[in-house]
This record gives sequence, structure tokens and C-alpha cells, in this order.
Amino acid sequence: MKFSVLTLLITLVLITGWGRVIASDVFQTDTVTVEVKGTDADARFDPVVVAVNPGDVIEFIVREGLHTVTAYHPTNRRPKRIPDLAKPFDSGLMEQGDQWFLNIKEEGVYDYFCLPHEKMGHVGRVIAGSYDAAIDYPEEGMPNVVLQKLSTETEQFLNQ
Repeated sequence: MKFSVLTLLITLVLITGWGRVIASDVFQTDTVTVEVKGTDADARFDPVVVAVNPGDVIEFIVREGLHTVTAYHPTNRRPKRIPDLAKPFDSGLMEQGDQWFLNIKEEGVYDYFCLPHEKMGHVGRVIAGSYDAAIDYPEEGMPNVVLQKLSTETEQFLNQ
């Protein structure tokens, strides 16, 4: 009797879709897409700045050229410009048609770059949660074109 009632309950949950509603409410995450474009001076992330919630996933899709998605972090021989508890990341070299996923787990601001095109300003920024969670990141060792691009694009994004 006990087994049949349990079987009936599970069957009802599966048929009605009730279980899916609960799961989607509890584990609600979004996937945001960033396209990686350009082959030289026109190399860029599109969009440059994205806003997500901790737990969301960012899908990077290479549309043309050879690129990386690399965190500003001492592990990658750059100043640290990701949240303290966040793990540094590097997609490795990707080519047209490749995709790479980044799971954002910590609130804060994540700055990243493309290794072959950093000096041309090929950078991006993820705002996870509130922009108020941003701290003053170091500017020392950062190319001026990168600082300018991040500042300009973030200002435009925040004023939309």
C-alpha cells in the first residue's frame, strides 16, 4: 500500500509538471551570451559589459578570429580585478565556432581580456549582483586603452 501511494504521488508530480516548477524556482539561473568578434584592431566582446546574478552562466561564442577569455588575475600575470573569492579563469585559445562557458559564483565585478588583443582594448566586464559591490581595482600595470575602454563602456552601460 505504501509503495503504491508513493508511486502514484511521483507519477502525479511528473505528469503535472509540478516538480519542474519547483526546480526552476529554486535553481533559477540565466545564460547570457557574449559574442567574441574581430580579427585584429576590431577585436571585441559584444557586449563589452554584462550584468548577471551570482549563479548565472555566461556563454562566450567566437564568431571570427583567435581569442581567449582571461581573468585579470596574478595567475594570468595581470593585476587582480575579480572578486576575492572568485577563481581565476582562462578559456585557452579559441577559434571561430568555439564556445566556452563561465559560471559566475561570487558577487562583484569581473574584468577580463583577450590575450592576443589586450593592447588593442579587447576587454570585457561582468557585473554580478550590484555594481556597488565593486571595489577599487588597481590601475598599475594596466594598459591605458584597457582602463579607458572599461570606464567608458561601464558608464554607458550604467546610464542605459
